[in-house]
Amino acid sequence: MRDSTGQSPLTRSAKLFGTLLTALAMAVSMSSTSAMADDEAALTPGPTVIADPNSPTGYTVQFVYHDPDATTVTFVADILLRDWEDRSNTTVYQPDQYRPGLMRGGGAYEAAMTEVGDGYWVTEVPLAAGANQYWFYVDGNRQLWVTDPANPPIYAPDGLTGTARRAFNKVNVPYDAQKQDYAPMAAREIENPRPGSPEANWSYVPFEVNGTTRTLGVYLPPNYDENRSTPYKTIYMQHGGGQDQSDWMNIGSVPVIMDNLIQDGLTEPAVVITTNANYLGSAQDGYPNLREVIIPFVESNYNVSSHPTQRAFAGLSMGSFVTSNIVNYDPTMFGYYGPWSGGVSINPDTPNLAVPYILYGGGAWDFGLPNPDAVAVRDAVGIVENVMVAGAHDFNAWNQLFTIFARDYLWKPGAFLSDEIGQLRDGVADTSLTKGLKNALTVKLDQAYKQVERGNTSGALGALDAFVDQVQALTNPGKLSAEEAAELTMTAEKVVFNVGYWNQ
Repeated sequence: MRDSTGQSPLTRSAKLFGTLLTALAMAVSMSSTSAMADDEAALTPGPTVIADPNSPTGYTVQFVYHDPDATTVTFVADILLRDWEDRSNTTVYQPDQYRPGLMRGGGAYEAAMTEVGDGYWVTEVPLAAGANQYWFYVDGNRQLWVTDPANPPIYAPDGLTGTARRAFNKVNVPYDAQKQDYAPMAAREIENPRPGSPEANWSYVPFEVNGTTRTLGVYLPPNYDENRSTPYKTIYMQHGGGQDQSDWMNIGSVPVIMDNLIQDGLTEPAVVITTNANYLGSAQDGYPNLREVIIPFVESNYNVSSHPTQRAFAGLSMGSFVTSNIVNYDPTMFGYYGPWSGGVSINPDTPNLAVPYILYGGGAWDFGLPNPDAVAVRDAVGIVENVMVAGAHDFNAWNQLFTIFARDYLWKPGAFLSDEIGQLRDGVADTSLTKGLKNALTVKLDQAYKQVERGNTSGALGALDAFVDQVQALTNPGKLSAEEAAELTMTAEKVVFNVGYWNQ
């Protein structure tokens, strides 16, 4: 990919077309600003990001696809826009209609590419910050999502091929603070590589499963130390339908997001593993190959913790069902879960559901967006949060969800328990107790939350037990009604169970 700031993309295209069509005796007018255009560079296959004062986003991307045998080429990208600022607005906007407040999530944009000679096909489109997903249809074959040969993802050697694979190429676009001018769009810059910054190592690592050699995607954080005294935590990421272990590492931008969050001090260095659903084993049996082969392989080959609370598992769409199936089989296998864009399929009657921390999520315009009422049912018996981001059933949503998971929730019990503590505070405030008694109970809750934030589970348990004891003591003289006490005790005991489990 090449950055250019010397001229507008329209000028570049006019110069390109003029040069290539001279042989056909077609005259193309060009402004004087195009005199220094580099025609050979303009034909460089792949995406070229151009700083463009005439673009609504401040940037235009020129895509050049080379295929001398093609008769038609269609450029396709998940870049149509929706109004995140006013979600009651149902309009779907074109890329050239960008204004602050619009975000990608409107679905696929299509444009017929122009053949300019010698098998070169060209189109241009204004794009905004972050990883923009695109692919091609060649000769009208919409079943085959064609990889950009000049900018290909790094596919797993044992991954999907042909029409089974959806080719998710990406182009990273900077944030223009004046033209894009919207904090949610600015946040997507976390998906862009930072030149000169520490970069992690990631690769596809072979392992044996079911008598066959397969691969895992493995991300090792910058300066990974196999001899570090404190083992690293592990994040397992599961793909969706038409995908494999490649996608989170490529269009999903996990390596870049992790690198940047680690550099900014916003998440802990962790090892990330991407798995392929077709070798995990039976869903009904809780994916035995995950339990008995993959996790032991990772924990014996890398300096990672074997404690479940220091493991996380998340997945998108079909991967959300994999995540939920793991929870339904044994919630204690991982400490943190992220079922995203797959509705709500965790069984609320699952034993030990209050042990792990679960972050549901989806895009605002996502057919797999979890239903908040269904999430609330699980939250009543578990420790559950739910987030919605600007996006559809696409990596516009999933990249943001991974960022939020890694930055705001992973390894932070307080981020999940804050709601439960808040419910208890509100419950105390709604009682008929005196101000002094309310204050005494609230102080214990504040102490418990502070200890959770500090990772002091013993201290948190002590404060919570003291809270429950005082609630029960206040029922005997009738200062608290039985109903008030039961409601406070039920929520408090759920938190006590959660904190106590991880304190073992």
